[in-house]
Amino acid sequence: MDITQLDKPSWKPKFVSEFSMGMYDFERYNEWLKKAEKFSAEINSTDCPSLEMIQNYFACLNILWKCWRPIVAFPHIVEGMDKIVAESRALKRYWEDSKKSNIPVSVYKIRQITDKMDTIHTILMEIKQIIGLGIVVKKNLNVKEKIKVGMNRKKYDELPEP
Repeated sequence: MDITQLDKPSWKPKFVSEFSMGMYDFERYNEWLKKAEKFSAEINSTDCPSLEMIQNYFACLNILWKCWRPIVAFPHIVEGMDKIVAESRALKRYWEDSKKSNIPVSVYKIRQITDKMDTIHTILMEIKQIIGLGIVVKKNLNVKEKIKVGMNRKKYDELPEP
């Protein structure tokens, strides 16, 4: 399935919903953001977080990135985030595999994954500010643009018959 065509200006969906999921998406994002902040606070308030703490934090950040990835319009940002998420996932899996084998993980590796996830969290907070999370954002028009928009409106079509 080639989804790259969905981002073209000429693409139109076959069906359009009259109901917006924006409000529910915003509530979901808000819940994940609160969880991510909680786990971030816990992890950054200890000298050596546990694997469970890292797993919970990674899960929150990963879900948020999966939700917001299609909204981010810049391929270099998407590629960069995908790379950092993949590196974090690899470090997390390394720790999980080490635990299964009863091999201790160095504090350096733990700090490395913590720092990578902190970077993901910081970038996600910046993205959150830019994408607006489904809140309607209108362009602030200057006077010339307001006049131009006002002149193009068809106000006279809606007048009652004399």
